[in-house]
Amino acid sequence: MPKSDRSGQAEVLSPDQLNHLWQNLEQPHRLITQICYYSGSRIGEVCQLRAEDIKNAQIVFRSPNTKTKQTKTVDMAPPLRSLLDQATLPKVGYLFPAAPTTRTKRKIYRIDRASDTAGRVDVRTNKPIQNHFTVVGEIDRQFLSTQAVDKALRKACKAIGLDGVSTHTFRRSLATHLYRGGVPLRTIMAITGHKSLASLTLYINLEQGEAKDALFEFFKAG
Repeated sequence: MPKSDRSGQAEVLSPDQLNHLWQNLEQPHRLITQICYYSGSRIGEVCQLRAEDIKNAQIVFRSPNTKTKQTKTVDMAPPLRSLLDQATLPKVGYLFPAAPTTRTKRKIYRIDRASDTAGRVDVRTNKPIQNHFTVVGEIDRQFLSTQAVDKALRKACKAIGLDGVSTHTFRRSLATHLYRGGVPLRTIMAITGHKSLASLTLYINLEQGEAKDALFEFFKAG
């Protein structure tokens, strides 16, 4: 589902809107998006979670399944812990396995850096190759795809009349809710895993009216 608000980003939903959406979103897509929201994680990271990644009230998102290619550990917020305690999930293997009929092959690539491709030219652009990706193997994708979650999300949003929502909405909504709740930006950055404050502030939905209100509130005493 494309990002389609005015800034080209996924729509931010209020807590009431999120609950309404979840009431109309079928499992396991509902739980996947709830994990995205309560942990501030990306949809691709959640789809690849395994049973052994959840223990001691923590979720471990393992490299190389994360965007940063680094393993990260997230403490479960009480609402998420309650949801996982109530859920019937596999005891071993992927938490959200793909149906056998929908499993596909995933290509494994090796990146050949520019130093390894010196003198080589891209035949399409006639320009020197900077990096070259070589297929070195394939593995079966045994977990639910992000496309499957996106399809279920589209269906639920259409049923209740929500526009601009995508699989990015849940992570972006959490960041925005934390910010509006007074949580410092650097703390939010630690939760979401953004690498810079600049990228985080672009991610947060800060309306122009909020900036004006904050400015007036600051100088009101004078």
